[in-house]
Order: sequence, then C-alpha cells, then structure tokens
Amino acid sequence: MLFNQSAEYAIRASIAIANKPREQYALVKDLSDELGIPTHYLAKILQQLARVRLLESARGRSGGFRLARDAESIRLIELVTPFEDVQKAQHCVLGLKLCLDDNPCPMHEFWKSVRTRYFKEIETKTLGDLARFEKRRLAGKAPAAR
Repeated sequence: MLFNQSAEYAIRASIAIANKPREQYALVKDLSDELGIPTHYLAKILQQLARVRLLESARGRSGGFRLARDAESIRLIELVTPFEDVQKAQHCVLGLKLCLDDNPCPMHEFWKSVRTRYFKEIETKTLGDLARFEKRRLAGKAPAAR
C-alpha cells in the first residue's frame, strides 16, 4: 500500500468530485455510496480537504463539497499531505539512521531511484490527470497498467 487509507480515500473522493460538473456540490452520502467508503469517515476526510482549501463546502439541502479550484491546478501531493507524512519516504528503507550516498545501506541505490520517481509523480500528477484517467477507465478505454 503506497498511501494510508485516509489518503487513498481522499484521492478517490477528489477524483469523483472532479468528474462532476464544477458548480455542482457532491453530497457525502452519495459519494460514500458510490465509492464504498463509510460516510462518517469520508465526511472527516472531505472536511480536512476543505480546511486546506482544496474543496469548498456548503451546508443545507443543496450543499456538499466541490473543488475549490480547477482540477488541473491541484497536485497529487496536495491531496496526500493532509493525511500522510510523505517526507518519510526520504528515510532509509531499512530504517538505518545514517544512509547516505557515501555510506549506503544495501538497498540505498534501489530506494533512491524509487524515491526519486515517487516524488516526481506526486509533485507533477494533477487531479485533472487522475480524473481523466478514471473517466477513460470507467468507459473501458484506459490503457493497461504497466
């Protein structure tokens, strides 16, 4: 598992919201049913995303959550960091306190390349990218995983 459960749910819910009309608020109950995520847990996740200003929330009968800005401007790292310490990936994969290029652990070179790719992806991939992929996947047109 790359991300913890809260971060995974935040990503999945944000994708679902991004694939709705921009002006439309998504109800927590509807998202919960659609995604199979417990309602109260999802509500807390969406409230956290609203606190960090990735989502807007509105109360009332026509309320719910919607994106605070365009999906193309929301990077994956922004969705993950409220729930996960992504900097832990900077640490030695074997848990050594001192693991540097000039004093590496046996996994150092492997983890360094994985870590570089990981940060490149979460810093450059946008919610718009993920939402487009999900639309294609649901339509049966997504490319096969590599």
